[in-house]
Amino acid sequence: MFDDLFKNLQDAVASKVQEAAKEIEKLFSVPETEEPFIPIYRFTVNDPTLEKDGITPLGQGGWRIEAYGNKSDFLAINEPLRKTVLFEVAEPTVSECILACRFQARALKTKDNITVKLGRSEKSQLGTTIRYWSTSISPNENFHTFEVRAHFKKNSNPAKAQIEIEFESNGMLEIKNIELLQASVKNNS
Repeated sequence: MFDDLFKNLQDAVASKVQEAAKEIEKLFSVPETEEPFIPIYRFTVNDPTLEKDGITPLGQGGWRIEAYGNKSDFLAINEPLRKTVLFEVAEPTVSECILACRFQARALKTKDNITVKLGRSEKSQLGTTIRYWSTSISPNENFHTFEVRAHFKKNSNPAKAQIEIEFESNGMLEIKNIELLQASVKNNS
């Protein structure tokens, strides 16, 4: 009798945990697109990077971002060795969309993955809020194409789209053909 009650309780708890996990996943996922992406901005070496230190333009229309040094004992364990905001542009003019950052990249002379993030930075009276979507680039000698998608939804505070690079260890990221694309959010009604 107690075994049956315990089993029923376990099943009920497991079911509720699965429901909660699905709800949390919905909050952090990017919705589907209604139509194909359209290019809205292509970065060139003529576009100034937000930060200059350790960033070198490359001949093939890209940039090399470098990170060297040791993590300080004062840094938190989950703080990266280096964070660099490469570009920042005004958010899309539509009320809601999926924004994608597509690029080619390779990670060199590093033991850890290098993370490229697409973020929505919003300033309000309480300070700056940034929400990021990201992809990791494994050490590789060859360029590969990557894409990061983000869900942008306008509200009362103006926001900016940011492209940020994070290094966990020493190394270089070569990145080129960076473009922002936009698509409508699929209506699921």
